[in-house]
Amino acid sequence: MNYSVQIYFQKANTQRSLIQRWSMLFVVALLLISYPVDSFAQRGSKIRTVVIDPGHGGKDPGAVDKRSKEKDIVLDVALRTGNYIKQYLPDVKVIYTRTKDEFVELHRRAAIANQNNADVFISIHCNSVRASSVYGAETFVMGDHRSQANLEVAKLENAAILYEENADDEYGGFDPNSTAAYIALSLYQSEYKSQSIQLAQKIQEQFTTRVGRKDRSVQQAGFLVLYRTTMPSVLVELGFISNPSEKAFLLSEEGQVYMASAIYRAFKEFKLAYERENSLPPQLTDEQRAILAPDIPAEKTSTTKTPDPKPAKDKVIYRVQFLTSPRELASTDQRLKGISELFSYEHNGLHKYTSGAFETQQAAQRHQAALKQQGFKDAFVVAFYQSKRISNEEARKLTNP
Repeated sequence: MNYSVQIYFQKANTQRSLIQRWSMLFVVALLLISYPVDSFAQRGSKIRTVVIDPGHGGKDPGAVDKRSKEKDIVLDVALRTGNYIKQYLPDVKVIYTRTKDEFVELHRRAAIANQNNADVFISIHCNSVRASSVYGAETFVMGDHRSQANLEVAKLENAAILYEENADDEYGGFDPNSTAAYIALSLYQSEYKSQSIQLAQKIQEQFTTRVGRKDRSVQQAGFLVLYRTTMPSVLVELGFISNPSEKAFLLSEEGQVYMASAIYRAFKEFKLAYERENSLPPQLTDEQRAILAPDIPAEKTSTTKTPDPKPAKDKVIYRVQFLTSPRELASTDQRLKGISELFSYEHNGLHKYTSGAFETQQAAQRHQAALKQQGFKDAFVVAFYQSKRISNEEARKLTNP
């Protein structure tokens, strides 16, 4: 090859590299535009709504074997899971993305969860690979794939967009078969990643200890159905229908009952742990407050009153949490206007905003009532000790040793 030809090919390769780089950045930009960036009001201390998503459906069969389709297995397991939650956790509202064999776009599944202010999103799937010897259950959260196997799972599940008519518009030209596209997608780490991992771990524990499935552990990868959700979200792979033994188990009524009950139990454990951590102190009447704290003056609803600006570090301090945001807010943000004794902290990957600093729950409760009148309906009391967030149970132990 002569020198001039060599230079030509070098320039061509450089141009090709630049085109690929700009193409990826273009995908990133479009994904960013379509990503929900608004801050979310604190959901409160209870898990009230769960969205259960049976993967695939309709013209999208998912993984296919000679006598089984992923879309059918996951629908059965999803409906059973929801029924267990309805039966044993009647305070939780269950919403399905589909209840029959119909096609639902990936972006629509996330929208269903967001529009219903869901507290948890669980997407249920089955896996399949060429090697029939591979088996086991695994649960994914939104993140960067750390192995080729994880990337292949994401490609398989994201291929559902190939059945969508307006996929280019909805996903910014995302190519589910392009490795570069997943590099772009991995930039969007879930703001609820920590909580998602907690739920995923509980699901895997139930699969392995209660159902006896092989533990393929908690994994991360870029799933389009997860990256738009604004709550703790997981994607469950029940097992491999490419493995004859595991396929028979997942097709059986017994197998579907066991897997559904395992997901239900994990969800229940996650709900109880979350609510213990975020438990509200008992709401007291004015008469009860007067009996418990007769030296406290009558309730004032103004949030302009400034509490002790420098509470002792060795004491439990109660604050009122009123807002949660996936990103740090500017001090000039309108949502923070007029808030007294503003304090923010990071917890479970989120920026959380509180008002006030009180040495008693009763004083914090009065401030909570004032904030609710200001429009922060889900405001609740949180406790701190030595500048660290603690549960209300820990606070009670510290204040009443």
